Amino acid sequence: MNLIKSHSTISEAEEMLNIAQEELCRPEEDVVHYNVCKHAYKAIEKYLTGFLNNHGVHIQNSTSIKELLNQCRKIDAKFNELDLGHLMDEDHADRLMVNLHTAMEFIKTAKQTRVLVGLS
Repeated sequence: MNLIKSHSTISEAEEMLNIAQEELCRPEEDVVHYNVCKHAYKAIEKYLTGFLNNHGVHIQNSTSIKELLNQCRKIDAKFNELDLGHLMDEDHADRLMVNLHTAMEFIKTAKQTRVLVGLS
């Protein structure tokens, strides 16, 4: 059961990352940077959740992305390489300036998370 749930969640993460990347393929003036960040964020969250499901960890829907990362770090120390703090200040999300640079950072972090969960 965990393997099926993990696979489904990872597939959702792949879809979210693809949506984020496709948004960047639009003409520059049409790119909605917020959408890139939002979908990349969801991809990161789903990659971490899929990894944890694959390792038998049950996740509540209300689990924060920081807690997901901490749980991943308990299973595999390679997740210590992943720093979400500069992108995911949940308490002050309104202060995050959403622009092309930020969107690219979200994409980069989502791709790094993808590799850490075992996808290349």
